[in-house]
Amino acid sequence: MPSPRLAYLFHKYINKEYTPMEKEELMRLIEQEENDEVLKSLIDGMVIETHGEMELPAESGEIILQSILEKERAPGIIPIARKINRLRWVSIAAASVIMAGMLTTYLVSYRFDEKKEVVSQTANLLTMQVNTGTAQRKTVQLPDGTQVWLSPSTLLEYPAAFEGDTREVTLSGEAFFEVAHDSIHPFLIRSDNIQTKVLGTSFNIQAYHNQKKIAVMVVTGRVKISNLGSVQNKMENIEISANQKAVFDKNTDRFIKEETDTIEAPNMLKRKEGEFVYKNEPLLKIAEDIEEYFGVKIKVADEIRNCEVVASFNVTDKPEDVLEVIAITVNGKLARKDQQYTIEGKICL
Repeated sequence: MPSPRLAYLFHKYINKEYTPMEKEELMRLIEQEENDEVLKSLIDGMVIETHGEMELPAESGEIILQSILEKERAPGIIPIARKINRLRWVSIAAASVIMAGMLTTYLVSYRFDEKKEVVSQTANLLTMQVNTGTAQRKTVQLPDGTQVWLSPSTLLEYPAAFEGDTREVTLSGEAFFEVAHDSIHPFLIRSDNIQTKVLGTSFNIQAYHNQKKIAVMVVTGRVKISNLGSVQNKMENIEISANQKAVFDKNTDRFIKEETDTIEAPNMLKRKEGEFVYKNEPLLKIAEDIEEYFGVKIKVADEIRNCEVVASFNVTDKPEDVLEVIAITVNGKLARKDQQYTIEGKICL
């Protein structure tokens, strides 16, 4: 489990914004020895920000920690005595500050509400990372309530707390976003040199590093897409709304705006459930996507790479089964040698 996850749960807990599952997960992470240094860093940061304002007896930190673990421990957690022995490094003042914030029933005199700004400042320095492997999907809820569905082979980075004038995240791969509306704080997504700006809408972004194009398709609302790395050293912008698609070509450094039919954009909603639907897409493009989704290598014969294909498959399907069906639709044949699939053919149907 990466350390940013512990930090995220840590701050949600002390702000009393956690779900029962998040609380249980936090308690499990506290018990894991490999998280000791992360926990120490979080506590030390709290002490620095609060200027060590609390002074308690030498044994208070361990008493509070033991109380938390006894009160919140989940089934299967290791004995508390073992954890206490491993937490001798925790300064007593530090433990007192943070644990008092986590258990006000034990130290009711600590006014944690006055420290929320400090906690938020500390959280904003932390970058959360969520990634998916091949044939894997994940759903993420961001601090502002935005929902994100990650497709396979994707990395999403975002702050533990949004602050300032904007809400900014970084995406490498593909994801479907349902952005929580906030007209005062625009939502920004960075993908390579492309920035997508929204106030509140739903759309899909595909921005794999290995692919030559970045595509944004809007289901509802409107987005503004900017090329921050234009070769002319000036920002290029394009706006699209529902049932429209913008494609950025990395080779030409240019946007292409496409009108879609009323079915294509809503099909993007199916990606939230792991279903990928293509309507008259070039065979080469579908092959490139399957490479990313399933982590396989695919070669397409030059004669059929631009054949338009209608296809539908699920992330749980076997890549060989998916490719077999697609090969048939273009009057081709699927072959496999070593670790690479080849779709052979001479002419489209």
